Amino acid sequence: MGWGLKDTPPEVFPSSSHFQVASFTVSCPTSVGKLVLIELDKQPLVVFPEDAWFPAKVEVKSPEGVTYNFPIYRWITDCKVHHFREGTALKGFEDNHHLGRYSREKEIKQRQKEYCWDVYADGIPHCIKADDLLSLPPEVRFSFSRQTEFLFNAGTGLAELQLKGLADNKMEWTNLDDISRVFCCKQTEISDYVQEHWKEDAFFGYQFLNGLNPMLIRRCDVLPDNFPVTDAMVFPDCCCCLVEEMKKGNIFLCDYKQLDGVKTNIINGKKQYLVAPLVLLHKTDDKLMPIAIQLKQKPAEDNPIFLPSDSEYDWLLAKIFVRSADFSEHQLNVHLLRTHLLAEAFAVSLLRNMPMVHPLYKLLIPYTRYTMQINFLARKTLISEEGVFTKFTSSGGEGMSTILKR
Repeated sequence: MGWGLKDTPPEVFPSSSHFQVASFTVSCPTSVGKLVLIELDKQPLVVFPEDAWFPAKVEVKSPEGVTYNFPIYRWITDCKVHHFREGTALKGFEDNHHLGRYSREKEIKQRQKEYCWDVYADGIPHCIKADDLLSLPPEVRFSFSRQTEFLFNAGTGLAELQLKGLADNKMEWTNLDDISRVFCCKQTEISDYVQEHWKEDAFFGYQFLNGLNPMLIRRCDVLPDNFPVTDAMVFPDCCCCLVEEMKKGNIFLCDYKQLDGVKTNIINGKKQYLVAPLVLLHKTDDKLMPIAIQLKQKPAEDNPIFLPSDSEYDWLLAKIFVRSADFSEHQLNVHLLRTHLLAEAFAVSLLRNMPMVHPLYKLLIPYTRYTMQINFLARKTLISEEGVFTKFTSSGGEGMSTILKR
């Protein structure tokens, strides 16, 4: 029997650089028949009683020439005997051996002790129960390389803001161009392009499909009753007709109705603003061009429809309000809720209910990597009472809770 760590990629190790890689070979000339389970245990050392091991796999070559592979890929931190199955995927009804069935039941019982459900807040998906990062099972914590990268990026970003005197700055921006110096050290070809073209209508429309949040745009067949756009507004030269363009599939709508009536945050003693806009776009010459923006859901005298023909800064300000709304919609709904929090519910359920030998476990487990630790950090540092999102965004606090529940 030969097993070792030499094939283990370095990123599997958690946040500690104190590890060594070793490989061991054990020979047994006598045939032991078809293998179902192996047992591994780590004997305690006098000098390092808490020494943790991360076996990658055990490979067994029988005298008959059959090779059995036992994937481990988990930390062994105690001195108990651990059982591992041969790597061939088996559904429950295919697992006929009594030791196999026993192993499945034992594994699931242990996992259900380690991965418990918790409720962070009413109205959002349940999460793993953990008092701190160290209470998370070792298998779901950041690797050493991931932890190092995470801390480095956070540290350098904060250091840059502090060096520029912006970390605790509460003064208002007086010039949009001043914002360019905030992240001057992290400029890329794309960021330079955005900085140069962000005011343009063509780029504004382009971002609805190719920006951070391409999830909201829909082809528009009929205008909503609360968005009374007319041909005269959007096609003053009578070159097109809204009804005909909708039939051709050239009219698109982004409706941020989920943000309607959300209570906004107070930052540095000032009330913040968040709109629930409707944006109408027209596809022409392979470009999506904005043709009408209404910032609130209910038509009214104080809620006009803004058009490209309006004054430069009225139209630009309307587009900025849309981008602000898109930030909240993307970060809270698409990113936090539908990506992070929803993924965690599936990850915890997978680990509580599927043994390692099950084909669904093998299929899904790579996609759960780091989910629980990054979500724990998000709940602690972003959306908690003292979290960054809660304190410094217009939709933070009560508004954030409303959006997530909706």
